[in-house]
Amino acid sequence: MRVPHVARWTGEQDISPAVVIGAGGILRYAEPIADAACRWQSALWRRLARAQGTGEPLFEALHPVRQRTAMWEQQCQVCGQSVAAEATAKGGALYLGGTDAASGTQDPMTEGERTENPPLHLACAWESVSHCRHLLEGYTAARVARPRQWGVAGVLHAPARGTVVPVQRTEVPYGSAQRGWMLAERAIVQLTGVRAVDLASEAEQAGLRTAGSRR
Repeated sequence: MRVPHVARWTGEQDISPAVVIGAGGILRYAEPIADAACRWQSALWRRLARAQGTGEPLFEALHPVRQRTAMWEQQCQVCGQSVAAEATAKGGALYLGGTDAASGTQDPMTEGERTENPPLHLACAWESVSHCRHLLEGYTAARVARPRQWGVAGVLHAPARGTVVPVQRTEVPYGSAQRGWMLAERAIVQLTGVRAVDLASEAEQAGLRTAGSRR
């Protein structure tokens, strides 16, 4: 299996400067240049080195910038190319959901659900469910007509005795005042116009299922 475009590599170390209380009572980096470079939609983003392909892939981790770009520009999380043409032809961008860690089930994706996983091309999705260890345990698939940019996931901070401390990992919508106290790591979209699909059927119609297929 190819290493997904949004996956982080061991060579991409966290190089985030120290965080402090900035003007206006918001979280900022102590280094002004890094602070200016790492802001997006009024949130401060965790800074990782960009060294895609260096070291070993971390399949369970996502690179913040590549993940965010894939979400906002509707790029495939596996190959990094736009899914716009396929989404138009198929009535929506393709999203996958894996097995829920707590329940062990694969509930269908629902209207209004939020996700940090970017869309995929059909061929890349079929490759993923055929080889990805997480998705081999089970998955659901849906075409989403209107993915809406919702907010960010990361670590919420708070002031404490003249400094700042991490409080909790959470998700915050773009319109929230808490956005100024987030060290963001993921972009979150809300799925609207959701239509559940049979990925195996779509793959078969596209000629992607072969005699050697694992699914």
